[in-house]
Amino acid sequence: MARRGIPNGQRPTVGLVLGAGGIVGQAYQAGVLAALEREAHWDARDADIVVGTSAGSVTGAALRVGVPATDLAASTYGRPTSPKGGALLKRILPDESPLPVPSVMSLLRPWNPPSPALIRRAVRRPLAFRPEVAAMTLLPRGRINISDRARALHELVGHEWPEGLLICTARRTDGARVVFGGDGSPPASLASAVLASCAIPGYFAPITIGGTEYFDGGVHSSTNADVLTAHALDTVVVVSSMSARRGRAIGADGFLRWSVHRRLEREIARLEAHGTSVVRLEPGPEARRAMGVWAMAENRAPQVIEAAYEETRRRILSSPLLAAIGSAAPAAVG
Repeated sequence: MARRGIPNGQRPTVGLVLGAGGIVGQAYQAGVLAALEREAHWDARDADIVVGTSAGSVTGAALRVGVPATDLAASTYGRPTSPKGGALLKRILPDESPLPVPSVMSLLRPWNPPSPALIRRAVRRPLAFRPEVAAMTLLPRGRINISDRARALHELVGHEWPEGLLICTARRTDGARVVFGGDGSPPASLASAVLASCAIPGYFAPITIGGTEYFDGGVHSSTNADVLTAHALDTVVVVSSMSARRGRAIGADGFLRWSVHRRLEREIARLEAHGTSVVRLEPGPEARRAMGVWAMAENRAPQVIEAAYEETRRRILSSPLLAAIGSAAPAAVG
C-alpha cells in the first residue's frame, strides 16, 4: 500500500504495530494515532504494513478499510464519524455494557487437559516451551460468545482482505502463533480473524476458522512486532498499550506492564538486527492512571484518549526524531 500521492519507491517504508489491551487499549491507540495524525502529520493509514493483535486487530482493520485515526477517537465521544468507523468499534464486542468482570469462580470451572498438539510441541521444541502460553490453552472455555458478530463485522470490513494487514492469533490447542494475512496462513475472512484475535482465553469463547479454534493473539505476545523482521522495513512504529514507558509502572499491573515491556524489547532488538529503526510508544503515568487495571472498562475510554493524545503530543514536541515520522523518515525512539 503506497503512501497516498507518493510513489512507494521514493520514500522509506513504514510498518505499524498495534498491540493488545482491550477496550482501554483501543482507546490508547486511538489517542496516540490521532496525535500522530494531527501533530506529526502522519496518517496511520499510510503505513505499508499493519500488524494487529487483539485490540490492535480492531484498530488495524478499521485503518485498512479507510477509517482515519481521528475518526476512531471521535467515535468514543459520540461525535460525527464515518459510518464504518463508529459501527466497527461498537459491533466487534457483545452488546452488554459494561462487559462483566471475570470472577475467581470462573477459574473453578473444569480446565482443559493438555492437548496432544501441546505435548508434541513441547517435546519437539523444549527450549521454546513457554509455561504461561501453555497455561492459556488449559483455561476453562470462555462463556461470552462473539462469533455471532462475524456477519455484522463482515458487512463493515468487506469481502476482500486489505492489502498489508497481518492479524495475530493463537491456536487454542497448543498456543502457537498464527498470523492471518501472512504468506502461507490459513484462509480466513477478515471478520473471523479479527474476532479470533480478540477472543481472550477463559473470557470469550474461541473462534473456529477452518475447523480449528483460535483465540487472542496476545497469548503469544502483546505486540508480535517481530513478525515484521522478514519484511525489510525502514521504520516500524509500535503502539504498545499493555506495557509501560521504560518498563516502570507502580500498581497492581506493574509486573504485567514490565514483562510486556521486556518482551517488546526483545522483539525490537530482532527488528533492529535486521536494520529497521523503531519508534516505540508506550503509556506514561497519566495514560496508565486513565486506563486503570480492567482492560474492558468502557467508561474510561474518553479519558484514556485524552491522556494518550497529550502524552504523544508532548513527545512529538520534545523529539525531533518522532516529529520526523510525518515525512516517513527513519527514526529510533526509546
